[in-house]
Amino acid sequence: MTASYGEGMDDKVAVALAPLPAVYAPLFRRLVEVCRSDARIRALWLSGSLARGVADGGSDLDVIIAVTDEAAPEFVDGWRDWLSGITEPAIARPLPHAPGSFYSTTVDGARLDVVLEPVSKVGEFHRTRLVVFDRDGLDSTVPPADPPAGPNTGQIEFLIEEFFRQQAIFPAVVARTDWLLGVEGVHNARLMLYQLFVETNQPLPPMGVKQWSSRLTAEQRQVLRDLRQPTATHAEVVAAMHDVRRAFREYGRRLTASVGVDWPDDVDAAVVAYWRRVGLLD
Repeated sequence: MTASYGEGMDDKVAVALAPLPAVYAPLFRRLVEVCRSDARIRALWLSGSLARGVADGGSDLDVIIAVTDEAAPEFVDGWRDWLSGITEPAIARPLPHAPGSFYSTTVDGARLDVVLEPVSKVGEFHRTRLVVFDRDGLDSTVPPADPPAGPNTGQIEFLIEEFFRQQAIFPAVVARTDWLLGVEGVHNARLMLYQLFVETNQPLPPMGVKQWSSRLTAEQRQVLRDLRQPTATHAEVVAAMHDVRRAFREYGRRLTASVGVDWPDDVDAAVVAYWRRVGLLD
């Protein structure tokens, strides 16, 4: 057990917290102290990568708290004061569509993210969790996590269509000689290639947004590494866009075929013809 996180800690919780930097130990101890002393809070769980057992030194302190239904409105109105009793936040913002929930960064650089659940709604949205304390046996009411879903063909079709829509806009960027915008256009095209890789790789284990490269195969990581990173000049922007365009079309055709999505040959041909007319292709 890691004593710095508190005496009497469940071994599973201690193991889950162990990869976090030292700055999180006093934050967690104070969080548990405040939650245990507040009768409104009936349970506290670790969530996110901590609950999944895959946390590392870059993970956040993600937690879920269950609050009595009667006290939930009060907690929603006073979450900032509640947080200030735990730590000094440098930044604290509410989570959209989850009243009383928030994400925060402390003055020490630690990240504490809290999801609030009224007791009557425990487990409706967040299934994977690890009990820190549970006064009323609420953890037994949480349904098992849904199995990861396969590729979303609608999302794949949207990504491909959006890629070609933006390719049809690129000649206007060239005509205006806006190479700063051109750099952003290249970056956006790279992002869509990344998103296409990720969606066709599904199902993947649940993971946070900072687990960027973990969603890719070794080949896909190499493809993205090899793409040009342009500076804001005519030659570099156009060359980089050609680079990412070739990669998207080559890998896109292969990957869409593997998940049963038809490649839009007519749209692809129309954009090719347009680029030829404006001199971007021979």
